Amino acid sequence: MAAPESASQRHDRMVREEMLQAERVRSTAGKPADFWQTLARNFRAPAPGVDPTPEALAALIEPGHRVIDVGAGGGRIAIPLARRCRELVAVEPSPAMRAVLAEEMARHGVTNIRVVPTTWEEAEVEPAELVFAAHVTYGIQVIEPFLRKLDAKATRHAALVAMADPPQIAIAPFWRAVHGEERLRLPCRAELLDVLRELGAQPEVIPLAPMLPNPFGTRQETIDLLRFRLLAGPGTPADERLLACLDELAVERDGLLWPKDARPNERAILRWEPGRLR
Repeated sequence: MAAPESASQRHDRMVREEMLQAERVRSTAGKPADFWQTLARNFRAPAPGVDPTPEALAALIEPGHRVIDVGAGGGRIAIPLARRCRELVAVEPSPAMRAVLAEEMARHGVTNIRVVPTTWEEAEVEPAELVFAAHVTYGIQVIEPFLRKLDAKATRHAALVAMADPPQIAIAPFWRAVHGEERLRLPCRAELLDVLRELGAQPEVIPLAPMLPNPFGTRQETIDLLRFRLLAGPGTPADERLLACLDELAVERDGLLWPKDARPNERAILRWEPGRLR
């Protein structure tokens, strides 16, 4: 009899199967060199108070501490959190994201962020009091070494920020209409908790205000975004099905299209004391 699937194995299988499904239905020309090229502008630092995550993470540190933001993106968390610590190390492999982060650092006058332009797995960084990854783990193909390195580099707090449902849950109805099947689920908060507990961590769950639905954009922006997210090449049968279902699955308000019947997505910080993994 085969051994039961571990939490880490389940996580990795879910990521692998989701990626294989995407490639099976793809009708676009191929994978972009930088996945975030067309989306990076959406990850700028928001106005104060819009996202509760930086303030919740700031409660874990003191002004003299160092922080490592794994997958810092365009600075949504890094920019406000940098004001609350001595130095923030932003590990970010995407050139498009790094370009936005540099713009945001200049715009906000933040000078204590050091950018490490590589993946977390390849990054060479010194330990820090707080090491965290926010909304990064959904697509990590091998989760255990990712978490072990995060744990090893943290001296006081290791943390993940994750949602209860995949970030792209709002486009699930479009996936069904365009591809005729359910979109496979990526591992989220519950799966991460199972992995952490399996590894010996005792994570504390710090609830955050739910992520509210966002508009897709103007009609053309919506079409472009959904083509990208649904891997539907312009003029293909998949694209025809996308255009046919758009008015049924999206609603217009103030000149923007919104996902119909979208609900808030619960999110939380999963924090644990490092150095105790088995």
